[in-house]
Amino acid sequence: MELRSHEAVMVQEVIKNLLINNQGNYVDCTFGQGGHTAAILKNLGEKGSLTSLDKDPFSDEIALKISLEDKRMRFINDSFGNIEKHFEKESLDGALLDLGISSYQLDDPKRGFSFKKLGPLDMRIDQTSSLSADFWINNSSKEEIEKVFKEMGEEKQSRKIASLICEKRQKKPIKTTKDLLEIILFCKNKSTKRHPATNIFRAIRMRVNSELEELQCVLKGVGKVLKIGGRLVVISFHSIEDRMTKRFIQGRDAEGIKFNFKLVGGKPIKPHPTEIINNPRSRSAVLRIAEKVS
Repeated sequence: MELRSHEAVMVQEVIKNLLINNQGNYVDCTFGQGGHTAAILKNLGEKGSLTSLDKDPFSDEIALKISLEDKRMRFINDSFGNIEKHFEKESLDGALLDLGISSYQLDDPKRGFSFKKLGPLDMRIDQTSSLSADFWINNSSKEEIEKVFKEMGEEKQSRKIASLICEKRQKKPIKTTKDLLEIILFCKNKSTKRHPATNIFRAIRMRVNSELEELQCVLKGVGKVLKIGGRLVVISFHSIEDRMTKRFIQGRDAEGIKFNFKLVGGKPIKPHPTEIINNPRSRSAVLRIAEKVS
C-alpha cells in the first residue's frame, strides 16, 4: 500500500515566528515525517541545534537519516510530555508543537485511525502502549464512553452512540473501523457537511493516546526549559487543544507555575487559502505564538 506523503502545515509561519536566533537551540516536539524539522534545519545557523521528538516508532528511520546527514540534529523516540527529562532548565530558544495527526498515520489501515480505511481498531501512536481503541471501546463503561464522546468529541449524539456500542459489544466485540462506523452511521444524520464519524474517531484517538494530558505536561515542561525570551509555537487542529494552549499562554491554568508567557502577534494565524487548497487537511489548523517573559 502506498501511503500519502505528509505535508507540514504553515511552514513559513513557523520559521518566521520560531527562529528568533538562528544560532540558538530548538526542539520540534512532534517530528512526524520531519517536514518542520527539515525546514528548521534549512534556516538554522551552523552553531544552532535542533532536537526532534516523536513517540511513533515509524518516525525513527526518517529521523535517523536526517540526523546522520546533519550533525546539528538529534532525535529522541519519546512522548513530548517527557520533555523535561531531556533538557536543562532555560536551555532552549524555541519549541514547536504540531498537534495534528500525520497523513501516514491516517492513511495506513493497520493503524485504525480513519473511518475511511477498513482496519483494526487500534489508534495507538505509541505501538508499545497497552491501551488500544479496541480495548477501550470493548471494556469501558457506558458512562466513560459517553463522557469522552461528549467532551473530547463535542458530539451531540454521545449518549445514543455510547448506548448502542454497549449493546452491540455484548453480542460481538467491536474490532474494526467498519464495526464502529456502522454504529455511528445508524445513530447520526448522514447529510451533515462533516462526515458523521469524524468527532467520534477523533475523540477515541485523543483518549487512547492521552492527548490532552500530554499537552498539559508538555506546555508546563516547555515553560521550564525555554530561556527568557524563548518562543513557543503551537499548531492545533481541535478547539479543545487551542483553548488549552490559549489558557496556558494567558496564565489561567497557572497553579504551581513560576514562569509567564505573553501572546505574540495578537490573533492566531490560520493557513493561507492557497495552502488549504493544496493541503485540505490544513483547513482546521490554528497557530499561536508566545514568548516567555519571566
